[in-house]
Amino acid sequence: MFYLILASETDSSCMGKKVLFKSFTLAGKISLLWLLLFTMAAIFAHWAILQGREIEATPELAYLPPFTNPAHLLGTDQLGRDVLFYLFLSCRTAWLLSFPPLVLTTILGVAGGTGAAILGNSGMTINRVNFYVSLFLLLVFLYLSPVLDGLVPIRYIPLASTAYWLTCMGLLLYFLIFRGSPSKVSKHITIPVDEVLEKSINIWSTLPKLLLLLLLSAFGTFSLYSLVGWICLGYWVLPARVARTTVLQIKQEPYYETAKALGIPFQTKFLNFIWPALQGPILTNFCFAASGLLGIGSTLAYMGIGVPADIPSWGKMLANARFSVEAWWLIAFPAALLLVSILSLQTIGQQFQKSTRQKTL
Repeated sequence: MFYLILASETDSSCMGKKVLFKSFTLAGKISLLWLLLFTMAAIFAHWAILQGREIEATPELAYLPPFTNPAHLLGTDQLGRDVLFYLFLSCRTAWLLSFPPLVLTTILGVAGGTGAAILGNSGMTINRVNFYVSLFLLLVFLYLSPVLDGLVPIRYIPLASTAYWLTCMGLLLYFLIFRGSPSKVSKHITIPVDEVLEKSINIWSTLPKLLLLLLLSAFGTFSLYSLVGWICLGYWVLPARVARTTVLQIKQEPYYETAKALGIPFQTKFLNFIWPALQGPILTNFCFAASGLLGIGSTLAYMGIGVPADIPSWGKMLANARFSVEAWWLIAFPAALLLVSILSLQTIGQQFQKSTRQKTL
């Protein structure tokens, strides 16, 4: 009987995927096309950087109007830099600040919310010795972090800080999860995972995203990777909340109880029951969060916060255009790209939301 239920759920999930995309209107399809072009522009800009191409400043060609010189199709800025190539590089910056951190936060949020809903408040026990060892290691890593950042060899190694913290998290997971523990229950510590996550979500969701990024950027060094890390720290809340709520509802369904009683592996239950119910809300949240991040990233760049000075950005282009209002192309082109990108992502998010609503009816 369970396998009939599993087959019907699988068929319904496949039909849901088809409905999710085939019900897109013309505006949604145009938005998807624009998102594809936006991604291709970011890939082209990254390829150009890898080839060693840089923006060349030619002051004698400053404020060249668009469509007057084939070598500078969209004109030049106040330093004589090509506006078209600058816009391509800005697409790369906007893409890096929107999609990679949101993919990572979505994965972390779904994993955290699903794990909290499955484990509950009594499903995770840790050996007391391992818990104290993990706490001690965390304090040691926090103490050594500023010391290592000040060392000259470490400072100039790419992704050294990321490797440092990944090592820290790996050791913590080793002592918290993979180490064996004695059989005596008295030497275990029960962690209320669901309650901790719920309270963390309630506290973190009250902080405004822009204000949080401003505060975090003020205490850290200006780099693209650090800003991506701060974004991940601020945007994990909604995917975790959606995953937790959805899994708590699915756990009450008869087919999930049947699968649990039959000893079906969790991977099968996740792929056939949990993920089909999650994908609509998660994709909707992803699109709306990405559109918001485009605006926040440009705002930070406009104010000169977070994004380093040597990295092109639509916000920086708009900030520099304040001093030369007569050069309308320095305002029109980045503003149009930013506006169309935000509207496209919001349109796609609305399409996903509508498709999910139709699927549940």
